[in-house]
Amino acid sequence: MEFNSLPPFSDMPSVQQSAVAKLARRRVLAAGEVLFYEGDPPDEISLLSSGQMSISRGAQPGIMAGPGQILDMGASLAGLPHGAKATAVQACEIVSWSASDLWRLPGFEEAARRALGRSLKQVETCLAEISAPIHYTAGARVAAGPFAFNDTTLLIAFCDAERDVITALLPDGLNLLAAPKQSRVPVFVGLAEFPDAHPEHDPRARFAYTETTCFVPVRCGITPGVFIPYIYPSAWEPILIGREIYGFPKQLGHTKLGSSQADLSVDGVPQLQLGWNGLESSDEVQLVGALMAWLGVERHIAAAAFQAGDVLRMAMNLPPYRRVDVFNRKQVLAVDGTAEAPVFAVDHLTHAVFGVKRWFGISRMTDPFLTISHGPLAEANLKLREAYRTQLDMRLSICAIVAQS
Repeated sequence: MEFNSLPPFSDMPSVQQSAVAKLARRRVLAAGEVLFYEGDPPDEISLLSSGQMSISRGAQPGIMAGPGQILDMGASLAGLPHGAKATAVQACEIVSWSASDLWRLPGFEEAARRALGRSLKQVETCLAEISAPIHYTAGARVAAGPFAFNDTTLLIAFCDAERDVITALLPDGLNLLAAPKQSRVPVFVGLAEFPDAHPEHDPRARFAYTETTCFVPVRCGITPGVFIPYIYPSAWEPILIGREIYGFPKQLGHTKLGSSQADLSVDGVPQLQLGWNGLESSDEVQLVGALMAWLGVERHIAAAAFQAGDVLRMAMNLPPYRRVDVFNRKQVLAVDGTAEAPVFAVDHLTHAVFGVKRWFGISRMTDPFLTISHGPLAEANLKLREAYRTQLDMRLSICAIVAQS
């Protein structure tokens, strides 16, 4: 592993990089093995080279650490007892250094100080964002919806995945929208940029963010829709609103949309990349045809039915309306609940509706590719079938409770 791009080594003089490499020791941890416990002295500074580790504090659920991360960096670089327990979730390779050896290297002390300063700045920024009012008006509370998303850029990657992995994600009350004997089932990934999101009744309370979402087609009773097992917004406001109102399992992530590729990273670890060589003009009929073909319906039949529906709506002077029902499991841990023995004060199956108010443009990607290197979707073995880049105005309805456990 190259150390010159990793904190705190990136701030060290280049001549010291070889010394860092020579002092490194490598070891392999089996799944379930503990690297250090809370209260252990920071005799070593450890870097996760491969695999995943859970960093847990007390009874709180563990935070996943991925390759390239210094484990419990704050304690390790400050010389403080470890404030967390580090457990291998899967087989891991660890690169470690004797703390005393690194401290003797010229330039390491200053580099460590800079790394800690950057980390503190990030924490202060997050705290400021969490503490700020949800909306710009004084005394505002979390809006219950509906929400508007104007001028949205949405990339849609139609994929299929391992059935057993996806089935295990579904809560009670939802069933896969797929043929029973298929070993692989539909999943699609959406990467979006929301420059103008706000409660529908209050356009002044706007916020902007990017987001990557995994959608699984499901049925709730006889109603088709999607379930969202993973969703990664880039800002705290949609995390708070999404969890509090709808039960979206939102976690902080950073999605970047470019002219020929889009990327997701979580906790600084790259997880997903969607790329393409070009774009060709398309329309909603082709997009719906691709969607239905992906679900197993003949493309030309789906496109004809969709066009017939549009003609009927026009004849009856009805506005065009596109909707997708979305289901989530909203769970709030009770005061006496723990990660090991969860007891929930709230345990609901929720229902909301995404609506498309209008499309600005739809393009089909030529020669698209999807790479998933880390994260929970890696084990689902997603394979890309087709991908589109769209621009649209969207709407998310208020939330309703379908069932309560």
